[in-house]
Amino acid sequence: MATVELLNTPQPHLIPGYTGCCPQYRYRCGETYGSLTHKLLVDPTINRSERLILSNRVKDDYEVLRPPKDDIDIVNARSKRRDVIYTHPMIPGYQGFMPNLNARLGHRYSVIASEGLADFERQQMKSRAALNHLRKVRALHDGYGEPRSLDDRQLLRSEYKMPLVTVRPDYAMMMRNLPVDEAYQVPRDHSPSPFFMENSDPDKYFVSGYSGHIPYGYSHFGSSHVPMTNSALCDFTTNYRMRQSTEWAPATISRPDPPYHIHPAEIYHKHVGLIPNYLGHVPGAAYRYGKTFGADTKDAKRWLRGDFSI
Repeated sequence: MATVELLNTPQPHLIPGYTGCCPQYRYRCGETYGSLTHKLLVDPTINRSERLILSNRVKDDYEVLRPPKDDIDIVNARSKRRDVIYTHPMIPGYQGFMPNLNARLGHRYSVIASEGLADFERQQMKSRAALNHLRKVRALHDGYGEPRSLDDRQLLRSEYKMPLVTVRPDYAMMMRNLPVDEAYQVPRDHSPSPFFMENSDPDKYFVSGYSGHIPYGYSHFGSSHVPMTNSALCDFTTNYRMRQSTEWAPATISRPDPPYHIHPAEIYHKHVGLIPNYLGHVPGAAYRYGKTFGADTKDAKRWLRGDFSI
């Protein structure tokens, strides 16, 4: 029995991992957390609270019921006003829509369904109350109803009377449609590429730690990172724009224009080929190959003149 008492930590003590306050704990050392906190809790010379850290719910018979009775009453009261589908308790496995179902986790389906439906019904009741209040104010201002209480008399003293009317309809939209001259602001580019920045831009460099390829970086070896990457990028941009203006310029192809006047009765034109899928006879077409139909049928009568060139 004595061996068991030596192995067990005496009560009361704090469980290892407790992150709350323990008086005088920071000034003690050399023992385990449980043994040290036991001595601190039973030491009469240390000031501490007489209450337990966690309240004892066994004495007051405390119990949490889910869902609350108010939510159940709200859900069941819906059946008195309309033909409802949702009732308490909801059967698990229902595949239809359930309000506020995805906002709750960690409980049974019937619990979260009833609580979500109760919250939805409370929101609907608030919306209906606000709409009824607005209708009541409108009726009092229009003279369709008489104030029956002090609150109703206060509604008649409102600064704005309903329905709201436009004082001057001809000037209602004038101030809103006046054009205003504003200075043009160039849209800011939040992610410009250092490759295509201007050479005079002070931010034209790679940040320290960049491990990608640095064009023309080998020719600037020996400098610090920022000046080296700035010079390399300037060389790249200059070379890129020079090649863009010379080597990559659009090429101009000159071709002889066909004659403007084409006789519609003529089949074989000298400068214009026939349309593909032409099913008529083309002189010498069976003995030529290597060209498209349109290019081969230009001046097709040359075969009749004795020109047998391909």
